[in-house]
This record gives sequence, C-alpha cells and structure tokens, in this order.
Amino acid sequence: MAVTLLGLLATVHSAVTLQYAVRARAVATGVDRAAALSTAVDLYATRPLAAIATDAEGGGCTRVTILPRYLHDRCVSTTSPTPAILRVRIIIRPVDPALRPDTLSVDRGLAAAGSLFS
Repeated sequence: MAVTLLGLLATVHSAVTLQYAVRARAVATGVDRAAALSTAVDLYATRPLAAIATDAEGGGCTRVTILPRYLHDRCVSTTSPTPAILRVRIIIRPVDPALRPDTLSVDRGLAAAGSLFS
C-alpha cells in the first residue's frame, strides 16, 4: 500500500514539475526576447550616424551571442523617408526556427549641415 501511494505521489509530482519547467522556460525566452528588442532600440537610438551606416553595410546582419538562451541575428538597414529623418529598420531573427522574428523601426533626426551633431 505504501509503495503504491509513493508511486502515485511521485508521478503527480513529476507531472507538476514538468509543467512548471516548461512554463519557466517560456517565460525566460520572453524575457530574453524583450531584452534583445530593448537593447537594439537603445543601441540605434543613441549610436552615431556614421556607425549606423557601417552596421548596415554588407547586408547588415550580426550574430548576437550575449544572451546565450536567445541566440539571434540582428539585421540593420536604413532608409530616408524625408531629408531630415533617417529610419533604421532592425530585424531580430532568432536562431531557433520555432520562434518568430521581430521588426523594429527607429527614426533619427538628421542634424543640419555644419552642426556640432552632424
């Protein structure tokens, strides 16, 4: 009787533990995804325009390994919708094919010619 009860309790405990582990992994992936998106926006909102142009050259894709649980490629391209705005388009493409890519846009104002910020 005791062995049967122990077997039932161990089975139920294992099932609950497995569900918890699956949910914890999904939450951790979501946190890492949000960190990758936030990092990309912060990087290209403050990066010098010359450095952005360098990042966008040659396809503009870089493998980001700083988040080991969320390996991804960060692809950057630029357009100028108006003469005063540089639009930086960032695609975060996870290495894991089960996860979907995300696209962000950051608009940067271009400094006037002769300005300290040009």
